[in-house]
Amino acid sequence: LLNFFCANEVNYAVDFDNRESIREFLQSDGIYSVLIASKEEVLLEEYFNGVHVDSATNIQSLTKGIISLLIGIAIEQGVIVNEYDLIHHYFPQRFKSLEPEKRQIAIRHILDQTSGLAWRGFVEHTRWQQSTDPINYVLRKKLEAEPGAKYNYNSGAMHLLSGILASSSGITTLQFAERNLFDPLNITSVHWQEQNDGVHDGGGFGLEMRSKDLLKIGQMLLDNGCIKGQTVVSKNWVEKLFNGEEKMETNWGLRGSTHGMCWYQAHVEELEVNYGMGYGGQFIFIIPEQDLVIVVTHNHNTTKGVRQQSRFLREKLKPLIEWHKKSAV
Repeated sequence: LLNFFCANEVNYAVDFDNRESIREFLQSDGIYSVLIASKEEVLLEEYFNGVHVDSATNIQSLTKGIISLLIGIAIEQGVIVNEYDLIHHYFPQRFKSLEPEKRQIAIRHILDQTSGLAWRGFVEHTRWQQSTDPINYVLRKKLEAEPGAKYNYNSGAMHLLSGILASSSGITTLQFAERNLFDPLNITSVHWQEQNDGVHDGGGFGLEMRSKDLLKIGQMLLDNGCIKGQTVVSKNWVEKLFNGEEKMETNWGLRGSTHGMCWYQAHVEELEVNYGMGYGGQFIFIIPEQDLVIVVTHNHNTTKGVRQQSRFLREKLKPLIEWHKKSAV
């Protein structure tokens, strides 16, 4: 995994005189959108490079964050017992021919990227996508570490959770998401790719959403899982995402980030920043102290995806936070 330097380590001060100066600062070849909201009011909504308000972007591994929210909802509804439930309960036939050590893998291990199953990044992801049975492909990977012992970013394992959501709820992952997450937030324009097994992709690369809908998810999380007084995701689950005791250090994202259940936490100077992230620069930033949500999307279909993701974190995030600070005074 690559180490992206934290924005607060770069001495990068920008004075924005007007909206056009902000737009000029944000403009780059790969940028698609930047939206900023505070106190449920949209302060900035800018689109670039042919993208517009109704364009849907592939959110890449932000998909993992959505799966995590759905798991929390399923637990609250009793569809899933809890995050420590062992995954072999949901795939009993498949586990009959697997090593007994794999029976110790829990839902929480997958959410925390500590399943112990072998995974080799993008090369592995391509082979997995081409598999006729993606769930079986993942389950048959070598168990390289005891479940819970070692962090290893594993997109394929996340697909197991999509399969668990579908099998335990009796409907597809997309249908479960529509009924319990998207519809309550009035999110109507979503495309979610199915893998070759007919299960909606849970590991990234498969979910397309509009930036303004990502902003709704960020606002809901800022409000402890509620929207207009209605609970969408339990406050308990939201607290586990960002303040859980089992969070692990990671060298992915902002420097000093910790990871737990597919969401991240770091600090930009003194400010706590909770965030979700997808390859190429797909972000939802939640900054509770400033009542602030920032959504950023980029073109992921480029060889410059890692570079543009890193650049935004190094050069763009802190000035946007500072701009909001000054404008809020």
